[in-house]
Amino acid sequence: MNDFELGEVIAERIVSIPKKVFRRYRRQDRYKENPWPWYVYGKEIFRDLGAEFRKIENKEEMLLCDIVFSVHDYRPCSIERERSIGSRAVDELRRDPGLADLVNNYDDEDVWNGPVIHIVTMLGMCLVRCHQIENYIVNSFLLGISKKQKLKYKTLNDLKDGWKRKTLGNMIASMEEAWEIDPMVKAGFQLFLEMRNRLIHGLTTDDRFDIQTSWGQRELLAFLYFFDIHSRIVKRAFRASFYASIEFAIHQWGLPDGATKRILNKKQKEESDLFFHFFTMKEGNI
Repeated sequence: MNDFELGEVIAERIVSIPKKVFRRYRRQDRYKENPWPWYVYGKEIFRDLGAEFRKIENKEEMLLCDIVFSVHDYRPCSIERERSIGSRAVDELRRDPGLADLVNNYDDEDVWNGPVIHIVTMLGMCLVRCHQIENYIVNSFLLGISKKQKLKYKTLNDLKDGWKRKTLGNMIASMEEAWEIDPMVKAGFQLFLEMRNRLIHGLTTDDRFDIQTSWGQRELLAFLYFFDIHSRIVKRAFRASFYASIEFAIHQWGLPDGATKRILNKKQKEESDLFFHFFTMKEGNI
C-alpha cells in the first residue's frame, strides 16, 4: 500500500484500534481523502488513543505508550521517535544483556533497608523542594530589578536565563541590590542557604551525618526534619515573590491575550500581598 520494499520497514508493535476511535476518525474529511490502510493525519486520533502532548523548549512532543515522539506536524514523516521513558525505559534497560550484571546486583552501599529508606525518601523530598524554590526565584523578575541587574539583562527572558546560571547565594545577593529585606526573613534565607549547601554537597558522607551508621542516620533524621519545616517557609516566601511578579506585570502591561480576568486566586493574592510586607524596594529601582 505504501510502496516499501521487503525489509525496509519493521513493526515494533501491532494493536487493534478501538472501534469508537476508528468511527470518530472515519467521520473526518482527512480519512475520506486518505482511507485506511493509509497514513494517519491529525492530532485527534492520537488524543483518542490516550496520547499526551506538551511544548517544551519550543518543540512539540507527544507521549504515547511510554514513548516520546517529536512532532513537526501530525502527518506522515513528520513524527519521529525520540526516546522511551517510564516503565518501558526500565524494561528496556533490564533486557539489555550488557547491563544485566548492574541491573540485578547492588553493592552493599546501594541497598537501603529498614528505616534508612525513609531517610533516603526525605532526602529526595528536600532536594525537590530546593528545585522548587530556585524555580520560583528564577521566575520572580521583581527580585532582579535593581539598576545593576537592568544593565545586565535587556528582557525578562534574559533575566530569567541569567539567573538560572547563578548560584543560589548569588541570587540572594542580587536581590539585596534592589530590596530591603526584613531582618528575620533575611536570617531565614541565610540559614536555608547554609543548610541547602550542606545537603547538596556531601551531607550523607559527613562524619556527623554518615548514612551508613546508626548514629549518623539519627543525626540525618533530625537535620532533614528541621530542613523540611524551614524550607517550606522559605518556599512560601519565594512563591509570594512569584505571585507578586505576576501582579506587577498585569498592573504594568495588562492581562495577556486570552487570559481570564483573575489570574491569581484569593490565596495566591494573599501571598502576593505578604511579599510586600517583608520586602521593601530601595529607592530608584522601578
